Amino acid sequence: MGKRIVLAGLAGGVLVFIVSGILHSSTKLAEVGIRSIPNEDLVLLAMRNSMPEAGFYFFPAPNLSPMSKEEKAAEQSRYLARFKQGPTGIVIYKTGGEDLSFGKLLLVQFLIGLAGAFIAAWILGATVSATTYGARVMIIVLIGLFAELYIVLPYWNWYGFPTNYTIGHLIGGVVSWAIAGLAMAAIVKQPADQQAG
Repeated sequence: MGKRIVLAGLAGGVLVFIVSGILHSSTKLAEVGIRSIPNEDLVLLAMRNSMPEAGFYFFPAPNLSPMSKEEKAAEQSRYLARFKQGPTGIVIYKTGGEDLSFGKLLLVQFLIGLAGAFIAAWILGATVSATTYGARVMIIVLIGLFAELYIVLPYWNWYGFPTNYTIGHLIGGVVSWAIAGLAMAAIVKQPADQQAG
């Protein structure tokens, strides 16, 4: 069974990488919900001048300084007013000065999918004795759906990721894992001698 799990993990990782690549490059899925910044040059100039360090920026930022209980209550009121006034959002920020290494990004993306596929194949192997082919495919689909829901929906909920972006990401992830599941479920199955018994 171990060889089948490894083979299914490899097949799943390759298929998730290929299918998600096709969905992102041949459909508008990668662009759903993404917009350009108006007056980008001015905004980038302001960012270069006021944000010298790379990082994850949340705005308006809460005051995280140590303070008394009373000060915290007052600060929370001020923060809620600033939040309501807007704008609000997040910025994943790099200062620049590095080349875009598309090959490295693709390799890391493949390795992420491969790691996920090995975990899914192991789960499939642990449940194979009680499942049909269709049930095994559904296990992989549900694993993909679980991952997408757990990762993408909190970003939509807490950080305001656009709904259409979130739905597009969910669809792309589930379709990719469903296609990988077709192959993985065919590989990870009960050996013929155990099926007869």
